[in-house]
Amino acid sequence: AVFAMLGLRATFFIIDVLVRLFSLLKYGVSAVLVFIGIKLCCDRLYHIPPGIVCAILVSCISCSMLASVVKDEFEKKQLKQGLEKHLDHDKLAAPNDCKTVA
Repeated sequence: AVFAMLGLRATFFIIDVLVRLFSLLKYGVSAVLVFIGIKLCCDRLYHIPPGIVCAILVSCISCSMLASVVKDEFEKKQLKQGLEKHLDHDKLAAPNDCKTVA
């Protein structure tokens, strides 16, 4: 039990760092926890093979990480386009450097 607690503590710190890197990872971890809870509740009724369980767990985590990367790239692209649009608008609104004839 002590080794399990130490392993869980180390896993918590690893997940904490990864959640800071991947913005949607918390949803993947929550999906894993919900799946494990449902699996434990329904274990007497239906046995899910370990290979399928492993595939579901890995796919939940990897899909949330991939979605985080895609979301972050999309947000960077939107921010870049917004800045370019703002700069173009500033150039149009600025007065020209023409000298007025007096």
